[in-house]
Amino acid sequence: MISSRVWETPRAPDRTEIGQTEKPAGTWSVATFDCSQDQRSLGLGAIAGALASVLEGTHMTSKSVKLTAACMLAGSIVGWQAPAMAGSDASSDTYAGDYQGGSLPTGTFIALQYAGFAHSNSFIDTAGNAVPNSHANVWEEFTRFAYFSQLFGHPFVIEAEVPFATLTDVNLPIPGSNNSVHSGATDPVFHLTYFFIADAKVQRWLGFTDYVYLPLGRYNPADTINVATPHQTTDVAQIGYTEGLGKFSPALNGVFFDLVANASFHSNGKDPIFAPAATVVPKLGTVPGFASFDTLTQQASYDVKAFLRYEPKPLQFIALGIEKSWGGEQVAKNGKFASALGGPLAGFNFVAPLANESLSKDDYLRGHVEFQFPLAQDLALGGDIFHDFDRVGGFKDDFGIELRLTKFFFPARPSMLTK
Repeated sequence: MISSRVWETPRAPDRTEIGQTEKPAGTWSVATFDCSQDQRSLGLGAIAGALASVLEGTHMTSKSVKLTAACMLAGSIVGWQAPAMAGSDASSDTYAGDYQGGSLPTGTFIALQYAGFAHSNSFIDTAGNAVPNSHANVWEEFTRFAYFSQLFGHPFVIEAEVPFATLTDVNLPIPGSNNSVHSGATDPVFHLTYFFIADAKVQRWLGFTDYVYLPLGRYNPADTINVATPHQTTDVAQIGYTEGLGKFSPALNGVFFDLVANASFHSNGKDPIFAPAATVVPKLGTVPGFASFDTLTQQASYDVKAFLRYEPKPLQFIALGIEKSWGGEQVAKNGKFASALGGPLAGFNFVAPLANESLSKDDYLRGHVEFQFPLAQDLALGGDIFHDFDRVGGFKDDFGIELRLTKFFFPARPSMLTK
């Protein structure tokens, strides 16, 4: 029931819709044309001279020169601030035992505050290759509120949260990367949980939660790393199941099994990338310009985690868990390179398509140690210590910890109301 959570220009190019094939992250290339030539880097004056030599003795128009220049790219690599990742609203931050909350009395209100840190010693691209010397620290915090009511005679929980995140000590030595981070508010989320079973006597709980992430987070297509999505709406459908094992054997009194499984469905994002760029054109040399993509698509993400939990008394537990997440590949599409020649060459600018770019995935295997202990009858401190055993398409968390402070506001008892 709990959820959590990367380019300056004189002129922006027009946007076009050109679908291309995908390429691994960090490899940005112009679509290939059949006009291979030797390539060399030239200054602006040499570019003008080369362009004059191209035009000498011809009657080429500005339009034909643009087409010729685009053809002359001949698959050359575009050098620019390649993006590492955009935020992804996937899965949830449901703790072991959270669905046991279905037995809380109607009218209960809960305020929760989270703060987390994770350290990564490697960024793994979507092809499964570690970027050498890459690392980052991730910080996040969010506030969440929950209200317990009833619907059709079953517990019904209404929740909302506002998350924030940032990265520090970032090093992502992909050619052209500027390691800039756009931090701050990520996408807020509202969620509803309906319990089909909430039986404290039998010690069995089964609930369904639907999360809706709203595309209101801060996103900047010019930064290498964004903590928010590029204006995507995400719906996460989740099932939570908890079973007390004490009824099967007295030796298992206080032992519980928790299972959480969900699927995240993402809308398309818009304008995920806009960056200064340059390409080498035969006879023209290095041509400055801009690389941009106007669409981001994301496959559905899936996540399953299971815990064995020991709860000696209310508000106190220790749990061991394993989590597997997969899917969620983000692909930047409809990309183009637009040249930005100035002065006497301004009339000869051209546009060429870029191949689709795979940015990230929600693909990892993670271990968890979770705990909670009471500070008072209505106050508890919990935590989640985690480690990624495997990761594809993002930063691999070598160590992470999140703390959760939970304050309960229980409804007044009828006897108290009559006083």
